[in-house]
Amino acid sequence: MNLNKALIISFCLLVLLVAGVVIQLNRSKGARYEKVFVDNEILTTQIHCVPEIIRSYEQRKDAYKEKNILFFRYTNNSCSSCLNYYLFELFALQEEIGIEHVWLFPAYPDDRGSQIQLRNELAKYNYRNIPADLLLLPVYEGEQKSYFAWLNNMGEIEMVFVPDINKPQYTHHYFQEVKRIINNLPVSKQS
Repeated sequence: MNLNKALIISFCLLVLLVAGVVIQLNRSKGARYEKVFVDNEILTTQIHCVPEIIRSYEQRKDAYKEKNILFFRYTNNSCSSCLNYYLFELFALQEEIGIEHVWLFPAYPDDRGSQIQLRNELAKYNYRNIPADLLLLPVYEGEQKSYFAWLNNMGEIEMVFVPDINKPQYTHHYFQEVKRIINNLPVSKQS
């Protein structure tokens, strides 16, 4: 009988050990896939609307004079807590890379109240209010999505990134990539 108890206990311990190994492997596999997703997809075309964003920008490219900048495109209907979070993160980023490299392109109504609101809320940023019909705000799952994009030294749009408030690590990774690009810019062509 003692032998049976010992076998049962040994079997239970073996099952627990195997379960622990499987759980740990799944965790590390998930982290590895998340890193691969960030490295390979998040900086390029992670959702279907990116080609539309680029096409929308290219149609009016001559209207934008900025180069070597990160811009953030959003609407007055954007989630306010999300917007506050991204503005906070952008402020910290512009402290590191320089205000000349960060622009906000909000899409607010062209009325006096909205213009006063923009002036008050965005006093610490470079911004230009651009109507939604002039630069696309993609609709995904029924709502307009805010996004970041990099304008290179030729004024071409690159690295479109649609952030997810539930995955701030992706936004941080994206900002690290922007910092890397800015650090590699020739000094004479930075602005």
